[in-house]
Amino acid sequence: MLNKLFAKPVEIQIGEQHLKFSSIADFEFCMSGRTAVPSKKIIDMVKFSTDQLKKEAKTIKEIEKRFVGILSKSIEDTNSIDRAIRELDPVIFSQDHNWRHIVSGLNAGDEQLNPFRRIALVKYMQYLSARQEIIKYLYSEKRRTSKEPADSGDGSAFKDTVILENTVFEPVAKSDTGPNEKFERLPKGEAVTIIMKPGEEADVLLSRHECKIISKDNKIFFVDNEERSYELQDGRSVVGRDSVSTVMMEPNLRDISRMHIVIQKFDESTIQVTDLSSHGTYIQAKYLESHTGG
Repeated sequence: MLNKLFAKPVEIQIGEQHLKFSSIADFEFCMSGRTAVPSKKIIDMVKFSTDQLKKEAKTIKEIEKRFVGILSKSIEDTNSIDRAIRELDPVIFSQDHNWRHIVSGLNAGDEQLNPFRRIALVKYMQYLSARQEIIKYLYSEKRRTSKEPADSGDGSAFKDTVILENTVFEPVAKSDTGPNEKFERLPKGEAVTIIMKPGEEADVLLSRHECKIISKDNKIFFVDNEERSYELQDGRSVVGRDSVSTVMMEPNLRDISRMHIVIQKFDESTIQVTDLSSHGTYIQAKYLESHTGG
């Protein structure tokens, strides 16, 4: 889909710039350069107190929840993203990298821009994730060097741990596998296509919890961290802590999101996995080698 060429360039007004894109891939490339946090923003955040960092983290968390809902629905109904983004208050988008102007420019177009809207939302979520990682680091460092009490007795310390977990989990290759078996983090919000060979098992980590996707007897199964097996039906399946999830993970696994991943099954060998989580989803690197986006 990302390589689709248009009969004539798609024009989008971004602030005072009038940009033309000959393909969706061109637009995605342009948006990919806007996912990093500008140095000025980082300098500003360094000056924040721990309370300000907590407030910033909670604000991002609430925005992400809304975006996750929009992206999840758009997997089933691609046209739903048009109205959903128009209903968002533009001020929730940062002015960094002209994100607010980008969204306004997309809202000025018709339904032809729906694929562009989805890519913009995905890339903006990746920008928010980059901000979150910086906030987590700064919060951890400030708490470490300050004399703030560990717990006020009102449960806030537990909440801070959930929102501002200071350990970034980066899994490494398994000792009994080759160098190509190392894990890599799924790009947030992007649909990654996985083609399963008969009898193949793909290791998947939801945050740090070991799961699998297995192709067996012309069926595809998701196996959770407790080795419970769930057959994936054609269409959309949700894996997470939410009670309405197709595969419901244990509620006490706080680093697994309520809607952690969405798995779209097309046939007995082909699925798409979309990560919508806060703490990440990791898969063997070989499954990302040919990834070109959703």
